[in-house]
Amino acid sequence: MQFDLEAALSRLKQDFIEGSLEKLDGIDEIIDNIYNDRGERGDQFFQLQRDVHSIKGSAGTHGMHLLTLVAHRLEDFLEAAPRLNQEQWRAVQFFIDEMRALVDMGREPPESEREIILARLPHAQEETTEFSDQKKKKVTVLVVMPPGVQRKLIGQELAACGFDLSFTDRPVEAIRLIMDLQPDAVLSNQEFRNMTGIELAKVLQDIKLTKETPFALLTSSDVTLDDLPAGSHIIKKGETFDTDLTDYLVDIGLFGRL
Repeated sequence: MQFDLEAALSRLKQDFIEGSLEKLDGIDEIIDNIYNDRGERGDQFFQLQRDVHSIKGSAGTHGMHLLTLVAHRLEDFLEAAPRLNQEQWRAVQFFIDEMRALVDMGREPPESEREIILARLPHAQEETTEFSDQKKKKVTVLVVMPPGVQRKLIGQELAACGFDLSFTDRPVEAIRLIMDLQPDAVLSNQEFRNMTGIELAKVLQDIKLTKETPFALLTSSDVTLDDLPAGSHIIKKGETFDTDLTDYLVDIGLFGRL
């Protein structure tokens, strides 16, 4: 009996779609519970995060790359907002509705529709609950840094200023995110397991789509600008880190775009 690979892959994709819809239905219930202060908040929030991460991890396998990206953006949203208020929970529901629409579609949307979907996703410190063309321009900063206290503090500080934040602790994933999101700036740690921040900066310099993206290296090591591509910046970790980071974002004009 001949094995039908295409049919097997189709069944696996259908299983993923059905399983994802079940997870999203469960997340709907969690959001409603937390929004109305029902049940144990911590356990329900953890389940929400786990289900979103599960969908994110499997979507790309089935060719649903935008679903992966929207799930990642929801994870960014949850990290940038330390404790969600009711307005922000409505924004989380917006993400879930977008994810459900993509799961129902079962395929990648056209590029023009893809850009519209990404542009209308909310970020943690938006001042309006209406996600429409009336809101101010989204200014996105990608933070490439291992999870920890410093990443949390940087994220919360920048989110409080009104920036849209995206996070990753993997330079290779950062390259894909920069190409997908086209952020207004990249802030990167120097030390990672398989690639340094300097190497990341050099890779971005060699890609036409990313070479003009402002890049700052966050480090306490003895790195100099000679080690980095032209136009890069170094922000030293230390007592003046917060001030130096703010000055850098002012210098490249990001606060003027908010």
